[in-house]
Amino acid sequence: MKHNKLLMGSRHLAAPARARVLVVDDDRDILIFVRLVLENEGIDVICAENGSQALELLANNTCAVMITDQNMPLMNGFELAHRARRLKPELTVFMGTGHIYPGIQAQAQSAGIRQVFGKPFNFPHLFAALHEVLNADSIGK
Repeated sequence: MKHNKLLMGSRHLAAPARARVLVVDDDRDILIFVRLVLENEGIDVICAENGSQALELLANNTCAVMITDQNMPLMNGFELAHRARRLKPELTVFMGTGHIYPGIQAQAQSAGIRQVFGKPFNFPHLFAALHEVLNADSIGK
Protein backbone atom coordinates (compact mmCIF):
# COMPACT_ATOMS: atom_id res chain seq x y z
CA MET A 1 0.00 0.00 0.00
CA LYS A 2 1.32 3.44 -0.92
CA HIS A 3 1.69 6.00 1.84
CA ASN A 4 1.86 9.78 1.78
CA LYS A 5 4.17 11.49 4.25
CA LEU A 6 2.32 13.33 6.99
CA LEU A 7 4.59 15.82 8.74
CA MET A 8 4.04 16.86 12.32
CA GLY A 9 6.80 18.99 13.71
CA SER A 10 9.98 17.05 13.10
CA ARG A 11 8.22 13.68 13.05
CA HIS A 12 7.30 11.99 9.78
CA LEU A 13 3.96 10.24 9.92
CA ALA A 14 2.51 7.92 7.30
CA ALA A 15 -1.09 8.30 6.15
CA PRO A 16 -2.79 5.79 3.86
CA ALA A 17 -2.85 7.12 0.30
CA ARG A 18 -6.65 6.78 0.00
CA ALA A 19 -7.59 8.14 3.41
CA ARG A 20 -10.15 10.90 2.99
CA VAL A 21 -11.36 13.38 5.56
CA LEU A 22 -14.65 15.27 5.35
CA VAL A 23 -14.50 18.73 6.92
CA VAL A 24 -17.81 20.43 7.77
CA ASP A 25 -18.10 24.06 8.84
CA ASP A 26 -20.56 26.83 8.00
CA ASP A 27 -17.74 29.41 8.16
CA ARG A 28 -16.13 29.34 4.69
CA ASP A 29 -12.90 30.93 5.93
CA ILE A 30 -12.40 28.19 8.53
CA LEU A 31 -13.41 25.53 6.03
CA ILE A 32 -10.87 26.71 3.45
CA PHE A 33 -8.11 27.14 6.04
CA VAL A 34 -8.58 23.67 7.56
CA ARG A 35 -8.73 22.13 4.09
CA LEU A 36 -5.46 23.79 3.07
CA VAL A 37 -3.69 22.76 6.27
CA LEU A 38 -4.82 19.13 5.98
CA GLU A 39 -4.01 18.94 2.26
CA ASN A 40 -0.57 20.36 3.00
CA GLU A 41 -0.10 17.36 5.31
CA GLY A 42 -0.95 14.93 2.50
CA ILE A 43 -4.54 14.25 3.51
CA ASP A 44 -7.29 13.98 0.88
CA VAL A 45 -10.05 16.41 1.94
CA ILE A 46 -13.62 17.06 0.85
CA CYS A 47 -15.72 19.85 2.35
CA ALA A 48 -19.31 20.67 3.20
CA GLU A 49 -20.83 23.90 4.47
CA ASN A 50 -23.71 22.29 6.36
CA GLY A 51 -25.03 19.01 7.71
CA SER A 52 -27.19 18.19 4.70
CA GLN A 53 -24.28 18.59 2.30
CA ALA A 54 -22.11 16.49 4.60
CA LEU A 55 -24.60 13.62 4.69
CA GLU A 56 -24.90 13.70 0.90
CA LEU A 57 -21.11 13.60 0.52
CA LEU A 58 -20.86 10.73 3.01
CA ALA A 59 -23.48 8.75 1.11
CA ASN A 60 -21.50 9.11 -2.12
CA ASN A 61 -17.86 9.02 -0.93
CA THR A 62 -15.61 6.89 1.20
CA CYS A 63 -14.33 8.87 4.19
CA ALA A 64 -12.36 7.59 7.16
CA VAL A 65 -12.91 10.70 9.30
CA MET A 66 -15.31 13.61 9.57
CA ILE A 67 -14.32 16.82 11.35
CA THR A 68 -17.40 18.91 12.05
CA ASP A 69 -18.14 22.24 13.64
CA GLN A 70 -20.45 22.21 16.65
CA ASN A 71 -22.53 25.32 16.03
CA MET A 72 -24.09 25.31 12.57
CA PRO A 73 -27.55 26.40 11.46
CA LEU A 74 -30.27 23.79 10.83
CA MET A 75 -28.18 20.81 12.02
CA ASN A 76 -25.55 21.15 14.73
CA GLY A 77 -22.44 18.99 15.02
CA PHE A 78 -24.01 16.61 17.54
CA GLU A 79 -27.00 15.86 15.29
CA LEU A 80 -24.75 15.57 12.23
CA ALA A 81 -22.46 13.12 14.03
CA HIS A 82 -25.42 11.01 15.12
CA ARG A 83 -26.85 10.87 11.59
CA ALA A 84 -23.46 10.33 9.96
CA ARG A 85 -22.65 7.39 12.25
CA ARG A 86 -26.05 5.82 11.43
CA LEU A 87 -25.17 6.14 7.74
CA LYS A 88 -21.51 5.04 8.14
CA PRO A 89 -20.96 3.25 11.48
CA GLU A 90 -17.21 2.88 10.82
CA LEU A 91 -16.75 6.67 10.45
CA THR A 92 -14.61 8.40 13.06
CA VAL A 93 -15.97 11.82 14.01
CA PHE A 94 -14.08 14.73 15.54
CA MET A 95 -15.76 18.00 16.48
CA GLY A 96 -14.33 21.50 16.66
CA THR A 97 -15.91 24.19 18.78
CA GLY A 98 -15.20 27.62 20.15
CA HIS A 99 -17.45 26.81 23.12
CA ILE A 100 -15.83 24.23 25.39
CA TYR A 101 -17.97 23.65 28.49
CA PRO A 102 -18.14 21.05 31.27
CA GLY A 103 -19.73 17.86 30.00
CA ILE A 104 -19.17 18.52 26.30
CA GLN A 105 -16.94 15.46 25.87
CA ALA A 106 -19.58 13.18 27.43
CA GLN A 107 -22.29 14.74 25.26
CA ALA A 108 -20.06 14.29 22.23
CA GLN A 109 -19.33 10.64 23.01
CA SER A 110 -23.04 9.90 23.31
CA ALA A 111 -23.45 11.33 19.78
CA GLY A 112 -20.66 9.10 18.46
CA ILE A 113 -17.96 11.78 18.45
CA ARG A 114 -14.52 10.46 19.32
CA GLN A 115 -12.93 13.73 20.44
CA VAL A 116 -13.73 17.44 20.77
CA PHE A 117 -11.14 20.05 19.82
CA GLY A 118 -11.26 23.69 20.81
CA LYS A 119 -11.05 26.38 18.18
CA PRO A 120 -8.78 27.69 16.99
CA PHE A 121 -7.49 24.19 16.32
CA ASN A 122 -4.28 22.99 17.90
CA PHE A 123 -3.12 21.36 14.68
CA PRO A 124 -0.37 19.16 16.19
CA HIS A 125 -3.03 17.57 18.45
CA LEU A 126 -5.46 17.22 15.53
CA PHE A 127 -2.72 15.65 13.35
CA ALA A 128 -1.87 13.18 16.12
CA ALA A 129 -5.53 12.15 16.45
CA LEU A 130 -5.89 11.82 12.67
CA HIS A 131 -2.68 9.80 12.44
CA GLU A 132 -3.92 7.41 15.12
CA VAL A 133 -7.22 6.82 13.30
CA LEU A 134 -5.82 6.66 9.78
CA ASN A 135 -3.04 4.24 10.72
CA ALA A 136 -5.42 2.01 12.66
CA ASP A 137 -7.74 2.04 9.63
CA SER A 138 -4.92 1.01 7.28
CA ILE A 139 -3.68 -1.74 9.64
CA GLY A 140 -7.17 -3.20 9.90
CA LYS A 141 -7.42 -3.61 6.10
